[in-house]
Amino acid sequence: MKNFTSKTLLQKLGGLALCLSLAMSAQAQESLTLEQSLELARQNNVALRQARYNSTKADINLRKNKFSYLPSISANTSVSRINGLTFDNTTGQLKRGNTTSSNPYLAGQLVIFDGMSKLYELKQAKQRAEASKYQEMQADIDLEANITGFYLQAVLDRENVQIAEERISLLQQQLDKMEKLERAGVRTMDNVYELKSQLATEKLNLITHQNNYRKALLALVQEMNVEGNVAYELEVPTTPLAITDELPSLEETLTKALGYSPMVKASAATWEATKNNLKIAKSNFSPTLSLEGMIGSNFSSNIVEENPETKKLEQIAYFDQLDLNQQKIVQLSLSIPIFNGLSRHFEAQTARLDMRNAELDYVAAQNTLRQTVHQAYQDVMAAREKYNTVVANLEYTEKAFESAKRRYEAGTIDFYAYMEALNNKNQSQTELLQSKLEFYFKQRILELYQG
Repeated sequence: MKNFTSKTLLQKLGGLALCLSLAMSAQAQESLTLEQSLELARQNNVALRQARYNSTKADINLRKNKFSYLPSISANTSVSRINGLTFDNTTGQLKRGNTTSSNPYLAGQLVIFDGMSKLYELKQAKQRAEASKYQEMQADIDLEANITGFYLQAVLDRENVQIAEERISLLQQQLDKMEKLERAGVRTMDNVYELKSQLATEKLNLITHQNNYRKALLALVQEMNVEGNVAYELEVPTTPLAITDELPSLEETLTKALGYSPMVKASAATWEATKNNLKIAKSNFSPTLSLEGMIGSNFSSNIVEENPETKKLEQIAYFDQLDLNQQKIVQLSLSIPIFNGLSRHFEAQTARLDMRNAELDYVAAQNTLRQTVHQAYQDVMAAREKYNTVVANLEYTEKAFESAKRRYEAGTIDFYAYMEALNNKNQSQTELLQSKLEFYFKQRILELYQG
């Protein structure tokens, strides 16, 4: 009696635990559309955030170069105390004992000519800022392409799971009928074993599809960089597929993509920036003319004057001395570079090679875009052709399966003919879904690259 009670209690607890787990899993499920996944990825993706920071950094550097045309101003001061023999510059005398001196001044400098270096630096900063903005746009395109691919792959794997579950359910129904027919003496145990064997194989296939779905969903979540262990329920995109619409020509698509591509524009802007970098390196050979100015004063503890009241020599106050000793200087400064170990020569050579590499990067970016768009265009065409073929074939495979099912139940065909008809039907269903998703994905990629 005790054993029976314990067993019953364990069964009830197990059922309760199962219900709780199902409830928790259902509560954790969160509906997720493709657009929502893209929004989450734009908020959290590391690569896109880094591209945004780099763009902001380039804008800051541009503002820095704009303000570099302003003169530089600095305030300086010094205080010193010397014990012993020293020459006092303020009084122009040798003094013994303790001498306290101070030299505050305000200095400014304005570069009049530096070989146009600042102008080239400003142009280079503008081009780098432009390239950073295009790189941010390209990072967003790459992210959307990746998210779309992961999302649709997960949807496809989930649909494969559902197809496998339907196959298992269908085979289970056939197994139940076969067992009844075997008990009635119409069929043999061999037929039952064949169905059981195929059912076990389909269950293994189901496990494989479930693992593939979990992997695809994990890849999607990782690309979105979402924290936590949230179970998403993906929704199939509802955007109508224009599979039957005519596509523009490949040449027209490539021209539009090349005219829009942020990747190509970023490479072009970087190339222009390296051209200005070479001009900056060459401008270092030029003399520099600067206008400099200074206003300052001096204080010395050795400067004294007679007090009218006491008739004694007293030190002139600090600020009174600064007012008396004030000086203003304006000068032109010319610096001519003659020799510095050929460093400017090597810098120019390096800048020239950087420019050549940037030109090759620009050509490579164009070639990469052409290859990508060309492949995506061909994939769209192939997906459409595959879709049209599968649509026509699916109707026939479904009719063939229904006919094979009736004939198998009637015993006029063997098990292998029945399974072949079922496999053909499921294959057509899978190919139809694949062609739809491939068309949607590749068409979206083409739209992304064309803006």
